[in-house]
Amino acid sequence: MEEQRETLQRIISTLASKNDEIHNFIDMLNQTIQNVQINSSNVISELDDEFDALYSVLDEMRGSMASTIQQEQARKIQALQNQLSNCSNALESSEELLELAAQSLDIKDPVKFSENFMKAMELIFIV
Repeated sequence: MEEQRETLQRIISTLASKNDEIHNFIDMLNQTIQNVQINSSNVISELDDEFDALYSVLDEMRGSMASTIQQEQARKIQALQNQLSNCSNALESSEELLELAAQSLDIKDPVKFSENFMKAMELIFIV
């Protein structure tokens, strides 16, 4: 019976040792889980910060590009309005010339015809 007690004592000792190892392993797993949770939260926070910075840069770029487009639009519209104004002035001068030339055809007096002809020639060189 003494031998059985010793065997039982060794089994109990071995089991207690294994239980301590299992407790230590469980503690290590719990600590690892906690570390993974903390690290994941930190990485997500850093990711959020990075995306916020990227959004900021993209928003700034969008604003800059929109401003450039608006400036280019204003420049082109101004150039087109200048062309429109020049064309309108040229059309007005051309219409005056056309009217003067048509009126000149009806003039019978050579002096007046010559005067109108000279005016028409001046307008032609202006146009």
